[in-house]
Amino acid sequence: MAPPLSRVKREQLRKRRNNLLRRHNEFWLLYGMKSWLIMELPDGQIFTYHSHPETPPPSREDMKTRPKPTIVRTPRDYISATSAQSVGRDIPVFCAPVRQNQKWEALAKHLNNICRMVS
Repeated sequence: MAPPLSRVKREQLRKRRNNLLRRHNEFWLLYGMKSWLIMELPDGQIFTYHSHPETPPPSREDMKTRPKPTIVRTPRDYISATSAQSVGRDIPVFCAPVRQNQKWEALAKHLNNICRMVS
């Protein structure tokens, strides 16, 4: 079981959870997108959202047989630049076209140095 959250973290979690649920509802209202969301808190409490409660979420088999491909996202798709280093993601190297003057050259060197420090 996860350690208990402080009052501040609990409030932050409550606000983020409510915002996420509100956003899911907006996708349905604004764009007609069906959505199903299930969240389990560290203490085991479960929150669900179904834009169409009478329609069950699609099964794996149903997702495989649909005419359009299913797009699957995992936490790895949302890794920040700092944690990307630990999983071996390449950070793009700054490359500028021909520089017109010394200021641009100095800026390019500075950015390349920063990129080297990050990677």
